[in-house]
Amino acid sequence: MATTRELITKVNKIFEENKMEEFIEFLSDDIIWEMFSSSTGHTTLRGIDEIKTMDGGENMPERMYFKFGTIIIDGEKASVECTTTGERPNGSHYQGSSCDIYHFSNDKIVCMTSYVIDNV
Repeated sequence: MATTRELITKVNKIFEENKMEEFIEFLSDDIIWEMFSSSTGHTTLRGIDEIKTMDGGENMPERMYFKFGTIIIDGEKASVECTTTGERPNGSHYQGSSCDIYHFSNDKIVCMTSYVIDNV
């Protein structure tokens, strides 16, 4: 089994390289992902199938660029601070800040909570 630091390093690299298909491989079948967003409110995705078909919204960039900050590890949990940027379909710039909290079990993400502030 990998350490939590090894797992979160791999997950962050997947986001940096925009390889969402690989991210799916890190999810447990019954994952719960709660998202709290300043622009869209609260959303809960239950199970890997809901995550595979999630839609970021028509006004979100197709390609996001991630810059990771503070990472805190506690046992099988990790908290990751991040900023994201991208270009929206209408050509305007997107920037957001987030904190993602991951819970791992048997090298899979079983629960994830995201707090996102859309800076514009």
